[in-house]
Amino acid sequence: MNQRATAAQVRRWRALSTRADRMAQGLFLVEGEHMVLEAVRMGRAQTLLAQEDRIERFPDLLSSGVPVLYLTQTQFAQVADSKTPQGIAALCALPAMPDIAALGSRIVALNGVQDPGNVGTILRTMDAAGFTGMLTDVQTADAFSPKALSASMGSIHRVPVHVTDDLPSALDSLVGFDIIAGDLRGTPFYARQPVGPAVCLLIGSEGAGLHPEVLARATMRLKLPMVGGAESLNAAVAASIMMYDLLRERLQPPNMP
Repeated sequence: MNQRATAAQVRRWRALSTRADRMAQGLFLVEGEHMVLEAVRMGRAQTLLAQEDRIERFPDLLSSGVPVLYLTQTQFAQVADSKTPQGIAALCALPAMPDIAALGSRIVALNGVQDPGNVGTILRTMDAAGFTGMLTDVQTADAFSPKALSASMGSIHRVPVHVTDDLPSALDSLVGFDIIAGDLRGTPFYARQPVGPAVCLLIGSEGAGLHPEVLARATMRLKLPMVGGAESLNAAVAASIMMYDLLRERLQPPNMP
């Protein structure tokens, strides 16, 4: 017999839309077939939540060995963040906060990036471009919020995230790193000197940019060219361009022009 979710459980899962409740419960919720499949593949899914009138759409997931609870359409709509939910979700354990040293040698640090969609998109690009860890301040949107998770497309399971209330001090601990700041007053990005094997890319808030104390930690201040009418780029777009050019530099044979 299928085990059904209770009203009390639904109330608890609905509360996972807030950072405080995610921390209190030690859980976060991912939605949609792709995100749930990623969670199952990575061994992060503790429990699957399935809308009982759509179970025929997800036979492989529901037979994956992960415990399943069944919800009515009304219950699932209460839990889901998306306006048109697919009818499948997964409860995942909130990972322990990694040490800064565990973030690896290719880091992106976010300073006051408040749009969760940008945070998730940056995570996804990091995963694709071989960046190994994200460092954020407490003013940055939570990487485990529903919109950030959706934008990350499962990369949250592969890229560790460290949150700090003192980003300047955290940057000071990155000994031997080239710390690159995206700065509209910087020197041209494509004319930069080659970077070393350890690099941290600083990305500031969509409106205010990098805080002066964070900017002061940069070893390079670089700006992307703006040859058209736009004065700036979306934070995730700028981060993605810079990450991929740093990847190009890393992959390019040393003797090539």
